[in-house]
Amino acid sequence: MSRRIPVTILAGYLGSGKTTIINRTLAGDHGLRLGVLVNDFGPVNIDASLIAAEGDDLVELSNGCVCCSIGDDLGVAMSALFARPNPPQHLLLEASGVAEPARIVMSAGYWPGFELDAVVVAADVETIEARASDKYVGRLVRNQPAAADWIVLTKSDLVQPESMTEVTKWMRQQRPEARIVPAVDGYVPMEILLGKSGRTGSGINSDPVHMHFATAVWHPQGPVDTARLAERMALFPNWVHRVKGFVLDASSGANILVQVSGQRCVMVPAENQLDHCLVMIGTGPRRDLERLCAELDGCLA
Repeated sequence: MSRRIPVTILAGYLGSGKTTIINRTLAGDHGLRLGVLVNDFGPVNIDASLIAAEGDDLVELSNGCVCCSIGDDLGVAMSALFARPNPPQHLLLEASGVAEPARIVMSAGYWPGFELDAVVVAADVETIEARASDKYVGRLVRNQPAAADWIVLTKSDLVQPESMTEVTKWMRQQRPEARIVPAVDGYVPMEILLGKSGRTGSGINSDPVHMHFATAVWHPQGPVDTARLAERMALFPNWVHRVKGFVLDASSGANILVQVSGQRCVMVPAENQLDHCLVMIGTGPRRDLERLCAELDGCLA
């Protein structure tokens, strides 16, 4: 195969809505054979279980970040995709929420057989400015849009118009070269992720900042009182930046997808029978995350 496979890197901080964007794109009328490579920072790749790609079109990379600690795995996965009898016509790479896209560009964007199409960064309009001023993760959060060709302002329907205007203005100051678009429910114009959207520059390169992050997993030993779980998670300290996973609801017997980002907690039915666990990611010590996991045992029915 002589033509290089275009790669779109989709980055953005924890809970910014990257997986929703990927699924909306896969369900669209694009007419392409797409490959999807999903990287999750925690030991359990929750994001991969939510992706609607089928069979071998989806590749999971867990328990690390593709821009440093498992970078070699990324190259192996891309080479394997390229060597298939029917390789993808376009590769979507969903980076971990703690990844710096400028560093991924240096490897994935120019891997043999591939070419960089665009760097798209999702930014949650509800939390992006607060995260950018956080003393632990602020530099990472600012570095992500600084490498973007496109910035997608997610959850734009959940804020007032004046807030959208403020965040848009702030984002233009962070990355004047990027094109900025709002997104509702993860809908992004197809040409942004899958078209020749054009590069606006390589952004910045910086040292990784993952030493500030810790992760822990809660494995509930039975059905869960989801109302009690929501109340307990609402009391989590603000250094817990992300919670995601699945539980079995005691009252209905249904599998429930749990997602916490910032102050927002969403619980919706999950279609398939899935492993029940919640992954927590935060900037506090790992032992404190493990303590919070242990406290969730009080939510068992």
